[in-house]
Amino acid sequence: MDMSWLLEVGPYHWLALGALLIGIEMVLPTQYLIWPGVAAVVTGLLAAVVDVGWVGQLAVFAVLSGALVVASHYLPKQATGDVSALNRRMDHIVGKFATVAEDFRNGEGAITVGDTRWSAQAVDGADLSAGTRVEVVAAESTLLKVKRA
Repeated sequence: MDMSWLLEVGPYHWLALGALLIGIEMVLPTQYLIWPGVAAVVTGLLAAVVDVGWVGQLAVFAVLSGALVVASHYLPKQATGDVSALNRRMDHIVGKFATVAEDFRNGEGAITVGDTRWSAQAVDGADLSAGTRVEVVAAESTLLKVKRA
């Protein structure tokens, strides 16, 4: 079986390398392999159009990879203040009104927000009776801070 095609670097090799690097990047939570992957795809497309030897292809890949990696450091980064509240469910409850589910003792008890029951603490330490309407003013860990509405 003739395997000489494996030793000749051509456009399909670069496109396969690019697809492999980009595919691995999709699995990893980094941005380390995306730029060499893009450089490999561009090198493969260039090699398909222009007859460049393997040394020229390797040079194009190296220069393009380096340039893209350096340029990626100048891309705008996500601001830390824009962090998603997706997994911080309690932050969405602050400002909502709730009903006391069980009498508060020593300023602590349970409230119902929608169809969910939460541990709560009165900010003024008051003992609230069941059925009292309260407003959620803060959330600390798994405890909601409430005040009489």
